[in-house]
Amino acid sequence: MVAISLSLQAQTQDEVLEQYLGLGLPLVCITTTDGTEPTSENIQHPPGNYVGSSITNIVPKEARMQIYRADTLWYDSGEYVDDESGIKIKHRGNTSAYHFENKPFKLKLQKKADLIDTREEGDQTDRRSKDWVLLNSVSTIHLPIAYRLSCLLGLEYAPRMQFVNVIINSDYRGLYLLSENITRDKECRINVDKQDGYIVELDPYHWNEPFSIESKLNGVMRWTMKYPKPEDLTAEQEENIRNDIQRLEAAVSGNDYPEVIDLRSVALWVMMHDIMATRDPAGCNLYVARTDRADSSLMRMPVVWDMASSSMEVPGEWSRSHTEQGLFFSRLFANELCLDFTRTFIEEWKRIKDEGVFDKVIAFIDEYPSTPEGKGVEKSAPLHMQRWNYGYGLVNLKAKAQLARNWMTDRQQWLDESISAMESVYTRVPSVKEKTPAHHEKELLPNGQIIIIRDDETYSLDGKRIK
Repeated sequence: MVAISLSLQAQTQDEVLEQYLGLGLPLVCITTTDGTEPTSENIQHPPGNYVGSSITNIVPKEARMQIYRADTLWYDSGEYVDDESGIKIKHRGNTSAYHFENKPFKLKLQKKADLIDTREEGDQTDRRSKDWVLLNSVSTIHLPIAYRLSCLLGLEYAPRMQFVNVIINSDYRGLYLLSENITRDKECRINVDKQDGYIVELDPYHWNEPFSIESKLNGVMRWTMKYPKPEDLTAEQEENIRNDIQRLEAAVSGNDYPEVIDLRSVALWVMMHDIMATRDPAGCNLYVARTDRADSSLMRMPVVWDMASSSMEVPGEWSRSHTEQGLFFSRLFANELCLDFTRTFIEEWKRIKDEGVFDKVIAFIDEYPSTPEGKGVEKSAPLHMQRWNYGYGLVNLKAKAQLARNWMTDRQQWLDESISAMESVYTRVPSVKEKTPAHHEKELLPNGQIIIIRDDETYSLDGKRIK
């Protein structure tokens, strides 16, 4: 077993490479200019109708970053020179930063670079960026599975990520996921116009942000800015975004929402959560983007982010994001004035089956433990656990992969039955499309089931009369 307390300053470069690169993963070495750590302070939500824990008083540090792959220095930022070389590193995150000693980090490169050496087959995109993160969500392999699923489903943007070992100022910090960050970039992230486009998030941690917009649908969460930054927001941009959000939240209960939102992107976002059966609707990272002010530019959901925890655990139920009343998806499913969203959701499910998405995800899961990354993760996990006393979900990856495989197999069957039942509501219940709200109504039960009440009769999702 490697001694974690070993000072790397007392070792030669060859000894460092042999000791940690021998684990089989890229090695990220960060050395701050003054030799001190980035800092932050923990903060709890204020009293009242607020939730969550986060960090504040975040102090970044200037640094040099080197990434080694095998026995090769693959990337070197150079010493820090503002706007020329080096990086700035700081703590990021909310709950993940508050509760864990091994903080997650945001990396701001002074010169664009692509820090990940893998990409999808045929991808010729320029992936260089200044914005990267080191995620500490490494207790399961759910994030790599979610990334593969995002690609196969066809979401607009799937942030690439890669397990790495990290050393900061000669101290081994264990396993992290080096990942692309959610930001605007017309080439390789989320493409919105620099002047008229925006990215917002329905955010439970709005109380720790300098600017937010009220949500009429959610008493706990508010909309916060991801692009542009709040300090760069003009009065005209703010007014346009406020108006768009008001229109979005009003439209989901009416019959004109197809003129406001991109149905396929929203359907795929919900489908992703339903496949993974996520249980944290407040922490679901609900990003909405609009490209520009053109009438043809719809509000869309381009990306799914951070599905490491509270997922792939509760069978036989929709995701909490699907059913949560404080989000707008349950309103779309229950909207009898316009069925376009439900139809899109059903059509996307049929496409997913036709394209064999589950077979491909299962093949990825089966292969993962024997890949170079999988082997490197399993070899590194004992060191990570010795350093931080958590990460047991990464030990015996073959057993964990078998559990994930079983989940996906069972989940496909449950979703197929449930979505077929959803479709039957609109084909087997008499006159359900034509009847007005005065004659019948939909009701969303606490368990996520939708029932149809017509006159004095109630129909289940499979179209059978209940009473």
